[in-house]
Amino acid sequence: MAFEMPRADKPEDVGFSSQRLQRIRDTLQADVDKGIVPGAVMLIARRGHIVSLDAPGYRDREDGSVMTPDTIFRIASMTKPVVSVAAMMLAEEGKLLIAEPVSRYIPAFADLKVATNSDDITVKTLTVEPPRRQMTVQDLLRPTSQAGL
Repeated sequence: MAFEMPRADKPEDVGFSSQRLQRIRDTLQADVDKGIVPGAVMLIARRGHIVSLDAPGYRDREDGSVMTPDTIFRIASMTKPVVSVAAMMLAEEGKLLIAEPVSRYIPAFADLKVATNSDDITVKTLTVEPPRRQMTVQDLLRPTSQAGL
């Protein structure tokens, strides 16, 4: 790997169970064996130490290329999960309060307006008005970011 981290001598040294990690490995291998996924890379680290690094299966099943820990993956449509994990890490550290309005962190969102349909179903017009409540960080972490506005 381009970035080297020390390995834990044993998972229990950093609060993991060897038996439960083996269950995860077995599940990944079973998914490869059943053809559910061609291959996977799993890295689990805690307290600055790698606890588990496994790469079962193939990066290209057709030509027999095996998966390696440094295999590069496309992560299309994964922006929201990756950003959500980063946001939750900041929340754990007390640097981000997910119940707070987004405008606390990005002032440009303070005067947000939303488009609404006219109440009259015979007239198809859009109006722009303030939201019923301010958009929170938690709203942005939901699959439907405009929920409740």
